[in-house]
Amino acid sequence: MSVAESLPDLPRRAETPWVETRAGGLFFVNAVLVAPVLMALYPLALRALLRALVGFERPSPILDTVPLVAAHVAPVVGWLAAPAAGLAIWNLRLADRGWARVLLVLFLVAHLGTLAYTLWRWLG
Repeated sequence: MSVAESLPDLPRRAETPWVETRAGGLFFVNAVLVAPVLMALYPLALRALLRALVGFERPSPILDTVPLVAAHVAPVVGWLAAPAAGLAIWNLRLADRGWARVLLVLFLVAHLGTLAYTLWRWLG
């Protein structure tokens, strides 16, 4: 008996890895598209929360640096969240895993928040 014959057989995977499926690939694209949104919305939300809870009204070089850039850039490129939101809605129909659906809903909320902020800046 040779060494190769004495080794146990490895189980074969019947399915391809999820990230290599169509739904997994689209989920990855959605995750990439939401990254800039989170980079802009997180500081804005943190600043609003601190100002609401603590009454922090004066400008802060730490809290206001990214929001100032986001406030300047978001009205110009915020409309790009519309196709990303559409892709998130489309991917919600394809996602077959619960955790992926939860994250896609969060991605969709982030894109809709960006669109709402952009419209607020355009109209207000």
